[in-house]
Amino acid sequence: MALINEREFNRQKKKNSDKIGILNEKNIVDSPLAQEKAKKVIASFADIFPIRDFAEHDFFEMRNGEFMEIVQVTSKDIYSLNEGDKDSDIFSVTYMYQAYISDMKIVPLHTPVNLEIQKNKVLKDIRNCKRKQYLPFLEKKLLELEFIEEHRTNKEYFLFLYANTVKSLQEKKILLRRLLAQSNPVIELELSKKINVLFQMTNLNTKPKVD
Repeated sequence: MALINEREFNRQKKKNSDKIGILNEKNIVDSPLAQEKAKKVIASFADIFPIRDFAEHDFFEMRNGEFMEIVQVTSKDIYSLNEGDKDSDIFSVTYMYQAYISDMKIVPLHTPVNLEIQKNKVLKDIRNCKRKQYLPFLEKKLLELEFIEEHRTNKEYFLFLYANTVKSLQEKKILLRRLLAQSNPVIELELSKKINVLFQMTNLNTKPKVD
């Protein structure tokens, strides 16, 4: 005679397994609110990029209603300056910070050197070269360009200016140009260059675009 009824044992085992299965992830049901939040996915980068459109004078219109301008600052080798020139530049930049009280962002960029145009020209010269004695010189030139692309970067400095209106932004750019005229003259950029700067900021591991 069996000490344990087989049917009773199986029924008790099934009952216990049902209790354990309460915490099974398969039995978890998300609330309607959680399901609704999960569906809200940003479609593209354009939906979160702060710039919405172009404006007058090649300015950028921001999503918050402001306008933005990008200018480049002329850099210099401070180690080659004498003490008088250094003091003059320090005073000029210090006065700029005191006089220009509006929002401004300083953006330094180390960008990869893009020499595709130069390399294509040398390759074209190599293909069209009819004198063999010139080929070593052209091939050496091509190797030099490839070395520069691989081991060097461009160091550039930009200022991002902001204002509530196009007119105000234009006035601020004129003021900044006057304040930095002596130490670091401001360089106005073409729209393609501004777009390239934004491209580099959002794609740091890529080479700058070349028209």
